[in-house]
Amino acid sequence: MQEAQQTSLEQLEPERRLKILHLLSFAKYTGPAEPVLQLARSQCQLGHDVRLAIDTKRRGNLLQRAAPYGVPIDNNLVLSATAGPFLQLRNLLALNRIWRENKVHIIHANRTNDHTLAAMARPRKTSVRLVRTLFTERAQSRWRGWQLRRTDGVIVVSEGYRKSLLGRGYLDPSRVVAISGAVNSDLYQPDKGREKIREEAGIELQAPVAGIVARMKTGRGHHWLLESWDSVHKALPDARLVIAGRGPLAKSLKAFADQASWGKSVVFIGYRTDLPEVYRALDLKVILAPGNDGTCRAALEAMASAVPVLAAEVGALGEIVENGRTGRLVPNNDRKALSQALIGLLSNPEQLSEMGIHALRAATSQFTIERQVKIIEKLYRRVLKDVHKTSNNF
Repeated sequence: MQEAQQTSLEQLEPERRLKILHLLSFAKYTGPAEPVLQLARSQCQLGHDVRLAIDTKRRGNLLQRAAPYGVPIDNNLVLSATAGPFLQLRNLLALNRIWRENKVHIIHANRTNDHTLAAMARPRKTSVRLVRTLFTERAQSRWRGWQLRRTDGVIVVSEGYRKSLLGRGYLDPSRVVAISGAVNSDLYQPDKGREKIREEAGIELQAPVAGIVARMKTGRGHHWLLESWDSVHKALPDARLVIAGRGPLAKSLKAFADQASWGKSVVFIGYRTDLPEVYRALDLKVILAPGNDGTCRAALEAMASAVPVLAAEVGALGEIVENGRTGRLVPNNDRKALSQALIGLLSNPEQLSEMGIHALRAATSQFTIERQVKIIEKLYRRVLKDVHKTSNNF
């Protein structure tokens, strides 16, 4: 996987190489961890000097999962959102030293805790530039405006988020960019191996199957989907719904399905690490809300597997799915629209197959790490042009 990416990215001349410090206050390999690691690895492969600081205070698997990406870990920072005052002071002093001594060209904050520390540690005069990625709508809260005013460049994961930020009037449009998510098309790709998961789940090979792969928690749309499934089952009794994942709502969702007359048509397959096989078992991928990283990787992974996507028109989903071509978009929380879309798509295998072909083409041409890296590096170069600026405002 690494070799394939390395050959597809152009190597930089030495004088154009950047020193980049990524900040990620996470201890677990979840949410934005994968997109951040994927970006950092690709920047390393281009020849940039990249380091990553993470949360090494709390228990988690991020440090272990980061190793295969080959991105050096900066042990001078312990970016825990739960750190006490002593540790936070140590982080502030370490970051201030990086700022003052110009040890890097770019500090790239990926979480609010990172952003807060970097903004507070920033001295008035420095050639180091601060860039922030806002992965979620919550991260764009108006209460965090002071952080953005002390930031040189902002990255968001949808054009909708970009327009919302620019509407506040204090951000320079040239320093706010939107990026699409990126999918590893070497890992997620079409395959004939749909039998494995279907046999495991007791689903007939010819049955129309929709599936949702998401953490079972409030706001991800599981209840909405199950409430809509009653109409789907009545119209298509052979259709099956696969639910993969875990979370605080797992027991209640299963109990709700078990008590329904259509309960046997819904199959819970638990938390999975074999996601490529899960996607290949589906005829239709359902995603009703962005996850913690906002890039909606689950939609992109399904598309790279030639599986069309049925999505709620929220966040980046409305920009990822081309309605009627790579999948179908429905209004958020519209039970009737969701039921009708499920019935219409699952009853038309020819349309699903055609959408799957278009979804695959879009995933491999539009949602690539190469495209993402170029947009971000262009932003880096733009904010570095004015290294003598004394103000921290845009």
